Amino acid sequence: MRPKYVFYLAVVPAYRRYCIEVLSESCGDEVAFYAGESHLDETVRTGISERYVSRVRNRPLLRNRVLLQTGHLREALSAEVCVIDLNPRSLTAWMLALLRRLLMRRTLAWGHLYPRAGAESRSAPVRVLLRRLTAGTILYGYDSVVPARQDLPRKPLWVAPNSLYPKGTLRAQDGKRKRILYVGRLESMKNVQILVQAFIQSKLWSDGMSLDIVGFGSLEGNIRKDVESSGIRDHINVHGRIDDVESLADLYSESLFSVSPGYVGLSLTQSLGFGVPMLYAKNEPHAPEIELVRFAGTRDFSPSTVDALSEAMVSFAEDLRRSPTNRDSLAQQIQQHYSAESMADGLLRALRGEPMDLGLDGWPSSRWSGK
Repeated sequence: MRPKYVFYLAVVPAYRRYCIEVLSESCGDEVAFYAGESHLDETVRTGISERYVSRVRNRPLLRNRVLLQTGHLREALSAEVCVIDLNPRSLTAWMLALLRRLLMRRTLAWGHLYPRAGAESRSAPVRVLLRRLTAGTILYGYDSVVPARQDLPRKPLWVAPNSLYPKGTLRAQDGKRKRILYVGRLESMKNVQILVQAFIQSKLWSDGMSLDIVGFGSLEGNIRKDVESSGIRDHINVHGRIDDVESLADLYSESLFSVSPGYVGLSLTQSLGFGVPMLYAKNEPHAPEIELVRFAGTRDFSPSTVDALSEAMVSFAEDLRRSPTNRDSLAQQIQQHYSAESMADGLLRALRGEPMDLGLDGWPSSRWSGK
């Protein structure tokens, strides 16, 4: 039996696991997911078992500038609804959008409204064209709704808020609060290379604080060398990759705050979901998750330099010790609006063509504190 709903995507990273599980439980055999092993950026990989995500072949072309996918295209073409990447670098997304339009079958584009460079980037109009070929757009965040409406006023929109964990795992836990935590990829665009030096300069380590770095990427070796030569290696822990939610929850429970020295992404949702405030770089090309700064529990710093980050870390630590954040409240807001269940609900509504109750500003009509 061919599936009614098909997601044909470049990759499905490990952090999509819980959302995929919720959606699969809701739809059963009616939904199928297809994705390749790695994206054009090979650090972005599929991390979901083949029980949920069947593999296709990803073929980088034109010196890694565009992506062609092969395999399971018949299922994607014949499905009642097919969800494709909102990514103009995917030749397969264009092909599916065009062919299914000719076949008069419903296709939805899912992803970031604009690249991180924003609406003024050269590729932004191309994304609008790809959206124009589809029956609607599924966005990662509520702040994207208004500009999406302005680009294509008559095109249906849904929001599947970019989320990580089920409601039951999102909670604040008590701990010693002696860590400063970074969770994310170890790549240059994340500015993680300034983090170790900023921590050394802050001298927070002399007060018993540790810096904990969780993640993987091309800079991991350099970061480990920096730690070894820092003179305070007993105060800096490079954990590598951690996917287990309970292990991450334990680290967050002992963290005074988390830090994002580069652009903000899902690490903000994760940190606030565990009730931990975040210090983030102000002038970076943030992902849609930056909309969560409307909640309490965040502070920015500028410019993105060692000196500015060091000073901001000291100031944030002092203020949090003097006036602690209501961590339970932070976690509850994420639990209510940015859980795996919330994301799956947005996707399910889009698949079924059910409208979402979004106000003129793009946010749900039933608002929450912090807006």
